Amino acid sequence: MPETGLHKMDAIGFDVRRVVSAEGTAPWPPIARSDVRAIGRTNDCILYGGQARYVVRADDDELDALAGRLPASASSDYGTPFYDIFKRYDNDFYKIDPMLFSPAEVWLTSATSGRTFHAGRVDADVLRRSLFS
Repeated sequence: MPETGLHKMDAIGFDVRRVVSAEGTAPWPPIARSDVRAIGRTNDCILYGGQARYVVRADDDELDALAGRLPASASSDYGTPFYDIFKRYDNDFYKIDPMLFSPAEVWLTSATSGRTFHAGRVDADVLRRSLFS
């Protein structure tokens, strides 16, 4: 799951070779009644429930700025279950804002200073709508 955050780091121009370690967790989705609903639920578990922690070789100012851009909440498409977003864009995955694809919550720890920067949050309301509707 932290790979989605690495992908977003790369997409916004951060050199992911500076990441020393990464770990993360996300909820396990219940079985869905269709493949499209299953895709929605698995994405929602990351976008609205995923938590990732990174140790990075970077200075504090750089990590502070990166933290604010990294969570899924930095996207204009954030706040709606993925299934509904997918339908809004006529089932075209590539029309979805690519900045959406990242964990809900991130912690970036500087390998140099030891300071940690946090951004985002788990969104239990969207998860509930996605997983139990």
